[in-house]
Amino acid sequence: MLRRVALLVLLFLGSVVAKETIDYGTLDPSYYPYIKFYQKTTDKEIADLVQNLNEADKKTGLFLGLSAGAFSNDVSSDLQNNYLFAYGAKFGYQSFIPSIFEKLFLPNYVGRRIYIQYLGTKGKEEALGRLGFSFIGVNGDVMIDLPVFKNFSAGVIAGIGLGSMIHSYNANSEFGVMANAGFGVTIFGHNRLEFELKLITDKNIEWLGALFMTGYQYVF
Repeated sequence: MLRRVALLVLLFLGSVVAKETIDYGTLDPSYYPYIKFYQKTTDKEIADLVQNLNEADKKTGLFLGLSAGAFSNDVSSDLQNNYLFAYGAKFGYQSFIPSIFEKLFLPNYVGRRIYIQYLGTKGKEEALGRLGFSFIGVNGDVMIDLPVFKNFSAGVIAGIGLGSMIHSYNANSEFGVMANAGFGVTIFGHNRLEFELKLITDKNIEWLGALFMTGYQYVF
């Protein structure tokens, strides 16, 4: 009995060591610049780096996202609770693979993305006119994604955007500035769920709107 237990323990330890052993003869040469840049020397360190680069590759590429939520027309003076149903779409590119010049950006943990985004609402007729909102612009975000368990990671999002918008009862478009923050969950690399708060103002900061959005994003 003890021999069987000892044999199983040895087999387990052997499999762990085998996983952390690197076959440098077949290792993809594209990993070497990162191994040198991050100064990884042991097989375990290199194996962990290769795994993170492979996971980061799944989360890197063109993406398409859809979202829905609620829009508050004027946060500072919205006494009538003018909340509208909101929806949005975005298309862009994201990367969790740092360049060899970005040592602070760890592969698979810190990502960046840039995208075109459209946001709109279902309008509502009121005494002052038709209340509504729409925004189209370019956004840039930084994402921190921490592994929770295999094929599942979670983290925070923060970013800014610039574009053209229509808000309140005004049908004329004007310059808009957006700041967004939220929480994201990545599943199997390509699938991402996000929960975001987006604050939007005009160039004179005389009006402030807010969107509370839940969205799904797929990375190709």
